[in-house]
Amino acid sequence: MADTDKSVVRILFNLLEAHGVRRVVCSPGSRNAPLLIAADARKRLETSVVIDERSAAFVALGMAMVSRRPVALVCTSGTALLNYAPAVAEAYYQGVPLIVISADRPLEWIDQDDSQTIRQPEALRNFVKGSYSLSDREQCDRPGWYETRIVNDAILTALAPKQGPVHINVRLSPPLGATVEDDDADDSPVRMIERIFPSDVPDAATMKRLAADARECKLLVVAGFMPPDARLNKALAAMRRMPGVAVVAESVSNLHLRPEDYAADTLFCSLDDDERLKLAPDLVISLGGALVSRMLKEFLRECGRRNPDMRHWSVGHNHTTVDCFQALSCRIDADPGRFMSALAGRMTHFDRTAPDSSLHDCRYAALWHEARIPAMRRMARIAEECGWSDLKAFDIILDRIPADANLILSNGTSIRYAQILERHIPHAEYCNRGVSGIDGSTSTAVGAALCYQGGETWLVTGDTSWAYDISALQSLKSLGAALKIILINNAGGGIFRFISSTAALECRERCFCADPELDSRSLAATFGLAYRLADSAADLAEALQWLAAAPAPAVVEVTTPPEESAAILRRALRMT
Repeated sequence: MADTDKSVVRILFNLLEAHGVRRVVCSPGSRNAPLLIAADARKRLETSVVIDERSAAFVALGMAMVSRRPVALVCTSGTALLNYAPAVAEAYYQGVPLIVISADRPLEWIDQDDSQTIRQPEALRNFVKGSYSLSDREQCDRPGWYETRIVNDAILTALAPKQGPVHINVRLSPPLGATVEDDDADDSPVRMIERIFPSDVPDAATMKRLAADARECKLLVVAGFMPPDARLNKALAAMRRMPGVAVVAESVSNLHLRPEDYAADTLFCSLDDDERLKLAPDLVISLGGALVSRMLKEFLRECGRRNPDMRHWSVGHNHTTVDCFQALSCRIDADPGRFMSALAGRMTHFDRTAPDSSLHDCRYAALWHEARIPAMRRMARIAEECGWSDLKAFDIILDRIPADANLILSNGTSIRYAQILERHIPHAEYCNRGVSGIDGSTSTAVGAALCYQGGETWLVTGDTSWAYDISALQSLKSLGAALKIILINNAGGGIFRFISSTAALECRERCFCADPELDSRSLAATFGLAYRLADSAADLAEALQWLAAAPAPAVVEVTTPPEESAAILRRALRMT
C-alpha cells in the first residue's frame, strides 16, 4: 500500500502502532494529507473520518474512555486545532490518553498572511501533559534519531500515570500528497522506547501503618468518576462489611455496590444539620475524579471545619495536589484498585489477629445505613407519586437501562437525576465530568459505542446538549455507531429553573434556559435514526420497550413540562 513520502510522518505512525494505538480519528484537510495517507496505509490502525474537528475530538475521547487505550487525533492546520480544545481539556482532567497530531505550515510562513496559519505550537498547553514539535526538514545529522526520541517521549508521557493528552505539532512542506510504495520506504526498523514503572503500592511497612490507622477510625470512602475496576470493586465490597467503614459512590464511579451506596444527595437532602454531623468521619479516603454532588462536598468541608483533626487521604494518580475537602493529610500516588485491595487485606488481617480494637463495636457503618434507608424510601415515594415530570421520566428510564449496556449521561439534568435515582449501575456509566461541559456529549457517546462490543451503548441527554452537538449525528451516520438515544426535551436548560442563582430571574427563560426549539423528528429522519416520541409515563414505558428492541441507531424523545419538573425537583431536594 502506498505510504507518504514524509519520513517524519512514517516514523510517527510506526511508533503509534508500536505503542499500541489502534484507532485514529481524522478530519479532512490539505496540510494534513501526509498524516491521513500514513494513517490509511497502516493495517493495524482503524481510521475513522469525522468532518467536524470538535465532534471528532469528542468521538476520540469516547473511544479512549471505553477502550482504555490511547487514541490518535489528526487535523489540518489553522483553527482546526483549536476546535479540539474542549475535548482535550476534558481528557486532561479525566486522565484519558489522546495523542493530538496537528499539521502545520513551515515556520517561515507563520504570521505572514498565508492561509490557515496560526501559532500552533503549545496552543493547547494549559490542558495537555506535553507539547512537541516536529518538522519534515531534518533536525540533525542522524536521520530519524530526533523524531524517534520526540515521538516516543510524547506517547510515554500520555501513557504515564496519570494518563492524559499530549500534542504533537508537525510542520509539513509541499509536496503534500506525494507517496512511496512500502518497498521504497527507507525507514530503519522502528525503535520503540519502553518505560517501566515501579510498583505503585506502598511498601509493606507503610501499608501496615496505614491499615492500622484506618482500622481505628470512622472511615468514609468516597468514590468519584472512574473506569470499571473489578479489583477495586471487590476490595470495597469487603471493606463496607466492616463496622467502622461507610462507602459513598457516585453513579459514574462504576462501582457495583448496594443501592444505598449511591444515595448521597438523596440522603443529605433528607437530614438536618445535626443529623448530618452524626455521620461525620474521622478519615476520608477519596478515589476517582471530581464529585458531582455539591451536597457531599459541602458536608465533608463542614466536617473538616467542625473537626480540625479530620484527615483526608487522596488515592490515585493526579496531575497536582487536590485538596477539595480542605482536609488533605496524605497524597497516595497509587493505583486505587491495587491500593484498596492491599488496605482491605491488611485491615481484615488485623480484625482476625487483634480483635480488641477500640472501634471493634463501632456503629459507624450502621449509622449510615439507618440514615439512608428512610431517605431512599422517601425519594422512591416522591418519584412514584409525582406527576409527569423529569423526575418521573428518569425514574422510569434508569430502571430500564439494560444490565449489559454502557450508559453515557450528558451534563446538567441527566447526571443530576442519576445521582438522585440510581439504584443499580449497568455494565458501565460515563459522563464528561472532568470539566463538566455540555458540549460533545453525543459525540463522546458515538465514540464509546464504536468501542464497546459487550452490549449496547445508550445515551441519555438533554435538549440543550443535543442542540450543542448536532454535528455528532453526522458522525453517528458516517461511522455506523450502534447508539440508542433518550432525549429529554424540557424546553431548554432545565437546571436553571431550580438552582437558586437563576430560578427567580425575570430573564431566566430568555437568557438561561434558552429553549433550542429543534425539530428532533426531522433531524432523526435526516440522519437515519429511527424515532419515537413519548409525552407521558405510559408512553415512555412503551417507547423504551420499543427502543430496546429497535436496531440502532434510534432515538426516543421525551417531552416533559418544564415548570412542573423544576417544582417537583425542588420539593424532592427540599430546596423550597
